[in-house]
Amino acid sequence: MGGSPAVENMEGMRRLRILFPAGVRSNWHSHEGSGQLLMIEEGRGRAQNRGGPVVEYGPGEAWFTPAGVEHWHGATPEQDALQWTFYAGEVNWLEPVSDEEYLVNPD
Repeated sequence: MGGSPAVENMEGMRRLRILFPAGVRSNWHSHEGSGQLLMIEEGRGRAQNRGGPVVEYGPGEAWFTPAGVEHWHGATPEQDALQWTFYAGEVNWLEPVSDEEYLVNPD
């Protein structure tokens, strides 16, 4: 079986390298168009889709949130997280993530 891989050049794709200090997280938000791919380069991160469990992840692990899904992400309470983020389209910023939501024990 032969063939070529499918390649899509996403117009407007953004890539950012962000350092979240320990205890810092984004507000709730969603991405239109492409969703968002996060990858931890150093440290430990946390993320949650609205209504889902809090998930912790580390270097080499990725977190993907589909377009339109409300979520947050950031560092763990004890450790910084250096992350790469990739997305295209608009970001819809929402309310802050409460300490009660953030400090739940991750799955």
